Amino acid sequence: MIQPTLIVLLLTLAAPQVVGGPPSPALSPETVRQQLLAIVNAERAAAGVSPLHLREPLNRVAQQNAEEARDNQGAVYDEQAIPRIQARLRKAGYEAHGWHQAFASGKEEPVALVAWIKAESPDAYKSLIDPDYKELGIGISEIRGTPLYDFFLAWRESESFARQTAPLADLAQARTAMLARVNAERAKEGRPPLQLDPRLNQAAQRHAEDMLLHSYYSHSSLKGTTPGDRVRKSGYVPHLVAENIARGAFTVDEAVDNWMLSREHRANLLHPAFRDFGAGIAVGRNSVGYTVLWVQDFGAP
Repeated sequence: MIQPTLIVLLLTLAAPQVVGGPPSPALSPETVRQQLLAIVNAERAAAGVSPLHLREPLNRVAQQNAEEARDNQGAVYDEQAIPRIQARLRKAGYEAHGWHQAFASGKEEPVALVAWIKAESPDAYKSLIDPDYKELGIGISEIRGTPLYDFFLAWRESESFARQTAPLADLAQARTAMLARVNAERAKEGRPPLQLDPRLNQAAQRHAEDMLLHSYYSHSSLKGTTPGDRVRKSGYVPHLVAENIARGAFTVDEAVDNWMLSREHRANLLHPAFRDFGAGIAVGRNSVGYTVLWVQDFGAP
């Protein structure tokens, strides 16, 4: 199952604040961004959180958001706001799994501005030190003559996908977990346990990788091979063979849970005649997007 995009939008517009003392010379937007980044990262370091990184695509999106707020004389949230921002992200070439923005307006120096957010806008401050976010864009505009800042935090779909699928990097461990779960389900029904067979592992793995590489999802490969063809090619001579496939699940348990809810897949998994088992898992991206392809091969020699 494809995970839904997480969208969190927080608009916090601080009242203008003026810090005493002589005004500082005007700083370039890039200098202000770098100063704000350094101050926010100091706060994150104090909280034991990894630093944020400024990304130009997010700067562009944040800048557009800040200019829109200027033109509207305030940060406007309506039902069109999310699609507009999503379109800006796509145009900037940034594929976001999740994003979050916070506005602040004031004449403070960067240090004082972040201190004000921390003291007066805890929700906005919490977003700035949220460990889920790794990248940042800062938009700089003005509203009624007072500087306006948009802190636009995001994490990439690729980074989120890598986090979610990290446990699958150890293929041997994932196969062992899959076998244990399959045998637990079989034991509930009084079925004999299966054993891992390297030839079935090979057949299942090759099919999972082929489906990922060529962006298809079927028991028949694009060359027309069937589960029986593939296990024979791997050196296994079956009296009986069956195959389960799945895509989108991020964990062994999620994949098996889904199979157990399907009559045909459940029947394969619990068939009393099977003795051998192989599993294939392919993790990556194809024309469909980021996904995980799962294959189970069952055999009786």
